[in-house]
Amino acid sequence: MADWWSLLLVVAVWVTVGLVTAAWFVIRAGHAHLLWYVVGALLGPLFIPIAVERGRATTRPVDVRAGRPRWTGGARVLVGLDGSPDSDRALRAVARILAGTAGELVLVSVTSPDRVGRDAEDEQRATRRMLDERVRGLPADLPEPTTEVVVGHPADALLATAETHDVDLLVVGRHGHGLRDRLLGSVAEDLTRRSSRAVLLGSLTTR
Repeated sequence: MADWWSLLLVVAVWVTVGLVTAAWFVIRAGHAHLLWYVVGALLGPLFIPIAVERGRATTRPVDVRAGRPRWTGGARVLVGLDGSPDSDRALRAVARILAGTAGELVLVSVTSPDRVGRDAEDEQRATRRMLDERVRGLPADLPEPTTEVVVGHPADALLATAETHDVDLLVVGRHGHGLRDRLLGSVAEDLTRRSSRAVLLGSLTTR
């Protein structure tokens, strides 16, 4: 009987290590496919070096459309969008609060690094359509925005894009889409910990 309990304990530890590794290194790096949990559970501790390598998600813009800044003295603002109600509220907050004062506006949406080929192209096209729809809904007293579709981990991609454009303010919704956001904490919380720039959340709390 003791042998069975020992075996169950070993299996439980093996699976737990694999699942935690998948969650921390892989899912947080933007690889949203839940199959990674299955791989982690099967490989256990053997999954650690694979997960560390996969966790180094490369951030790269795949679709950039330049806008026109209004004036050099205005605030430079980046808004992260994912089509969720919270990100839309964040954009509306920018439109309401910064209308007539923003000098440059950058709208960014991040796609999964796990998708390849046709799946990646479909996701990027859908993301482009979403960004274009949001641009059409902006009031005329905001500058024409630059829009970017970026592949990578959401927080890393937003921080890298904010650095590229040297923005003054980074705006995101408090919550986004997806299971990993509910299980592992929101991108917004990650940004407030890591960003050296001001961060405005969709619920209008600031850092």
